[in-house]
Amino acid sequence: MGEKITFKSYKEMPINAMSIADMTWNLTGSWRNIRPYYDFKMSPCRLGCPAMEDIQRYIFLVTEKRYEEAWGAIIENNPMPAVTGRVCFHPCMDKCTRKDFDQAINIPAIERSLGDMGLENRDWMKKVDASKKEKVAVVGSGPAGLSCAFYLARMGYQVAMFESEKALGGILRWGIPEYRLPNDVVDRVISQILGSGPITVRAETTVGRDIGLDELEKEYDAIFLGLGLMKSRSLGIEGEKGKGIEPGLEFLKKVNSGETVSPGKRAVVVGGGNTAMDVARCARRTGSDVTVVYRRTMNEMPAIKDEIEEAEKEGVHFHFLAAPKEVVRSGGKLAKVVFQEMELGEPDESGRRRPVPVEGRTFELEVDTLFTAIGEQADLTGIEKKVECEWNMIKTTGEAGETSSARIFAGGDVVTGAASVVDAVAAGRKAAGKLDRIFTSADEPAVEEPKTVGIEEINTAYFHQTKRTLVPRIPVEEALKGYLEINSGFLPEQLEAEADRCFSCGVCNFCDNCWMYCPDVAIVRLEDSYEVNYDFCKGCLVCVVECPRGCISTREEGK
Repeated sequence: MGEKITFKSYKEMPINAMSIADMTWNLTGSWRNIRPYYDFKMSPCRLGCPAMEDIQRYIFLVTEKRYEEAWGAIIENNPMPAVTGRVCFHPCMDKCTRKDFDQAINIPAIERSLGDMGLENRDWMKKVDASKKEKVAVVGSGPAGLSCAFYLARMGYQVAMFESEKALGGILRWGIPEYRLPNDVVDRVISQILGSGPITVRAETTVGRDIGLDELEKEYDAIFLGLGLMKSRSLGIEGEKGKGIEPGLEFLKKVNSGETVSPGKRAVVVGGGNTAMDVARCARRTGSDVTVVYRRTMNEMPAIKDEIEEAEKEGVHFHFLAAPKEVVRSGGKLAKVVFQEMELGEPDESGRRRPVPVEGRTFELEVDTLFTAIGEQADLTGIEKKVECEWNMIKTTGEAGETSSARIFAGGDVVTGAASVVDAVAAGRKAAGKLDRIFTSADEPAVEEPKTVGIEEINTAYFHQTKRTLVPRIPVEEALKGYLEINSGFLPEQLEAEADRCFSCGVCNFCDNCWMYCPDVAIVRLEDSYEVNYDFCKGCLVCVVECPRGCISTREEGK
């Protein structure tokens, strides 16, 4: 081959031009009236995640078997994927574009797999030494406190955790049964977090009683309150106090502590949240006949839908539109409970229709144990004098958990009321980020309105319809024999198969379609991205149409 010959215009081209030159002389970009450009967006699943996990990225990394990087992508926003992969209510799946094509990606199962890999490969978590002079006290070791401590430690701050119980974990340890979240997993996650940086622990120390907030303020540069809600609310009915009536959280704590529990032949659980479902399912494992009584209908139940369905599978009965009215005892023992029938009226402040008593309509249930699970509250003894509180919760003034006291932040259920583990994780991380900006006098990050894509922007011709990969689980009969974890997690081939289903909505995964199909060779393929050479792009938009993921947008020329 000789030296390449180039020409500035067609006038310089000889008759046999095709044999000695290419078409780079013909700058066809001047024909264009619309301009395509690479416009990577936020996948809808990430926007749906309270922790803002980069879900698309870690699933893409799984497809390339880059598991350590995938795990690392998660812990940038969530330090406990082995936990949330098991217990999260997965709002990400509700946003998954694939649900409009066949079925949503099983994101929690992928997250759990990566979380478990991180626990098995302890060297993935690199320890950070103290590099900052500031010290922060974190009160409470539930998901909010653990998250805040983790991210502060990763930034080099010295953290001291205060926990009133003898073991860390909060609601993770005492409020979620082992068939959903084994204590061994909780132990390993906490060990990993504590080993990630300069974190010390003071257990069996109740802030507000054993040590005051004033004392903490003298010793630490800031305080984060992640107390959680560990006290069950009372029913407020006649005859409530006495044997046979037990707060749901206390029952769950006994179960998770390994105590022998015996609710009797007939147990009734009052409530419709996740605690009620956990109590009911634990009571079933003792052999009790269990009925959940809820004052609204199933449609209004705040419990995770999956948990309601699991309870039904395990033989839990449901009685809707009823509320306890009176407790009847015989010989000092609980004999039966009188329930008031309800109907739904106008919506209340929660947006749900308010339950209203139906005059003159009651019924009775014979009961050996009545469990209360109508909501939880915080113990703010010694706290309410220092920060502004409202409705027995800490009042905050910003997304990062700022309280009425400049150096005190709060997050998790003690601020929002009973929410989810992932919401608490997000709250802890946001508070840690805010404290870092305060300590370093850094500006607040710019907030841009995220752009996402829907099914109409996905070229579904490049995808085959496949059903979601289900997580293996033990049979119901075996599950009811004890507290063995029900879901066993993905096998390696299942993990890869489910990751391969991801559309990678709005984010390029380097499929080369734009590069291959461009008729003017205007797409330049770089090492890890692409760019458009506008000298040759005619604006035919073949690249836009053939992009499977909606990664290329358009604008009018000159704008």
